[in-house]
Amino acid sequence: MDVKEMVQDIDSLEIQLLEKKLALVVERAYQQGVEDGQSKYKYPELLKQEDLVEILQAELPTVRKLVARRDFPKFEHTRARYPRDAVFEWIKRNSTDYGTNLLRFKTN
Repeated sequence: MDVKEMVQDIDSLEIQLLEKKLALVVERAYQQGVEDGQSKYKYPELLKQEDLVEILQAELPTVRKLVARRDFPKFEHTRARYPRDAVFEWIKRNSTDYGTNLLRFKTN
């Protein structure tokens, strides 16, 4: 086997390795998307404060403070209801994940 063939073999192996790594990344991203979708869509489209307690893993007084913020999404036509998708977007924009399911919300 000459050097040229060895280089071609190495290149071929590198391509195979890259393909396997890419497939693994795609699989992990897919699984994360499924998990995220399952956790988000298990809640009704309009949330109650009790739902927010569970989602935010916070006590009711803390939830009441958050929903009192002007920028917290509210459903205009019914009191004490919060649009699920907007709430999850608000959480993404206004929190920092500390890696242990602990969210810290930005102040106004």
